[in-house]
Amino acid sequence: MIPSFNTQLQVVIRALREVVAPVLPQGEKQAVEQLHLSLAMLTFIREKLPYARRYHRLELERYLELGEKALALVEPRCATLGQALKDGRAELARPQAEIEDYLYVTRRLRERLAALVTEAAGKPHEQKLDALILEASKALILQERAWFVPYGFELRPETLPTMDQLLKE
Repeated sequence: MIPSFNTQLQVVIRALREVVAPVLPQGEKQAVEQLHLSLAMLTFIREKLPYARRYHRLELERYLELGEKALALVEPRCATLGQALKDGRAELARPQAEIEDYLYVTRRLRERLAALVTEAAGKPHEQKLDALILEASKALILQERAWFVPYGFELRPETLPTMDQLLKE
């Protein structure tokens, strides 16, 4: 039987914490610091792994929604944004799509939207596009804040949705 990723990560974290950490010379502050940072990242990955695919699908869905609205606002025949939207919808529909596929098409959408904002400078639709992006950013930022709660930057993390609430289907 092959252990799950969760179990494998748990074993690595425990080995680093209980076997490696105690034998590191305390004078090696940089090594000790790096070990603790590595343990924190492994723990974060272990906690987020069950949510990763749904998280990145939701992020792509939100960027697709924003892109559709931006396309309608700017010009229905904006070919590069239109192609990025088509690619994003295709990845969402593809059952075997991997997290990296979602990341790639989402990045392309973000890049295209950023270019659209730059191109809108001084044009009649600039303010409407800016307002559209600011409004859509609320949900995207909330999603990011909820995802990174374990890092401890939130003053009131209890006010944020849990991953289960955020990613409910």
